[in-house]
Amino acid sequence: MNWRQICKREIGQLFITDRRRAVFLFGASLAYLILFSLLYSTHTIKAVPLIVCDEDQTQFSRTLIQAFDDSERFQIVDYASTQTEMEQALQEKEGYAAVHIPRKFAQDAKAGRSSTVLLMADGANILIANTVTTAAQEIIAAFSQETGTRLTETNAGQMPAMAENKTAPVEFRLRVLNNPTQSYLYFFVLGLSMAAFQQGIFLAIGASIQNEYRHSEELSQAHPLSILTGKLLPYWISATLTFFLTILAAIYFFSIPGRASLPSLLLLSSTFNFAAVSLGAFLASLCQSELTFTRLSIAYTVPAFVLSGYTWPLDAMDRAGRLISYTFPLSYFSNTLRELLLAGYSPVLYQNSVILLLIGTGLFSMTIMCFSHKIKAVHNKAGVPHQP
Repeated sequence: MNWRQICKREIGQLFITDRRRAVFLFGASLAYLILFSLLYSTHTIKAVPLIVCDEDQTQFSRTLIQAFDDSERFQIVDYASTQTEMEQALQEKEGYAAVHIPRKFAQDAKAGRSSTVLLMADGANILIANTVTTAAQEIIAAFSQETGTRLTETNAGQMPAMAENKTAPVEFRLRVLNNPTQSYLYFFVLGLSMAAFQQGIFLAIGASIQNEYRHSEELSQAHPLSILTGKLLPYWISATLTFFLTILAAIYFFSIPGRASLPSLLLLSSTFNFAAVSLGAFLASLCQSELTFTRLSIAYTVPAFVLSGYTWPLDAMDRAGRLISYTFPLSYFSNTLRELLLAGYSPVLYQNSVILLLIGTGLFSMTIMCFSHKIKAVHNKAGVPHQP
């Protein structure tokens, strides 16, 4: 049986005989995309429960509180009388953030003296803490600018130094490229769905390789290279198709930007799929059973995603973490994909594609050696004649 016949046989097993392989291959990335896109469909964290402690109790302080209340990022849930009471409420999780306005807040501002507004945030969830900090800075900066301008106009006859204290001399502007709303949908979901996509490839390939060990007599006269070529080619093609289905769903159903060109996506996906298919086949060829392989692949997937640099930059990792990350195909794929979709280009596209191709070639070569040794042992144990 040559590789073309094996390929045809494998397609039948993939879509007819053992349909769970198709479910793994086509379903994993789409399922994660849908699940987490719905979770992050609001794009940003909104209505963070806020506790307010206003010890000034003036129209001036109430204007600032109104600014927080008008922001979609905050929802005032409680008012505290003292800072101690405010801290206690924050500790008891009645809110995730708290604002303290001190006594003489209005008096100090009108006199040209600085007055500090204290913001406290629960740092247990870094996403909430970052959202609270950024939103509060924007609100206070806008309030300070508006108030300073008003006071300057009212007290135009004062000395220049005093008037300068009552205006905001530095204008703060923020411009975020590619993801201006800092949407978690754009930031997180693509990488997570691609991690699930990789796991789907692994599970489908594992079932295929382990099936040959259980039914080794069917291809006993075929060369291992022909077997692996015929078996893995349908999964590589199907994985590429799955990738584009997932990207289309992300773009058209969840409005994730799709600025990448088709050739760049094809180059990146085809090299990554080659590396992922080869890695899955290599791991499966080492395992004694499909259950063992499944456990091994699941144990691999989580650290591969965590250390891929997708959620925590590689530059911020220690040397050991970076060295480990370089061994994962996902490290050369997920970040590049996000850059392509959000920015339309990636400066490391060709470099990472070449690396993925080399990883895939090396893993495929090792898979041939391991599979040849393993299938020969299976044939000898079963007394089945095999290709020398």
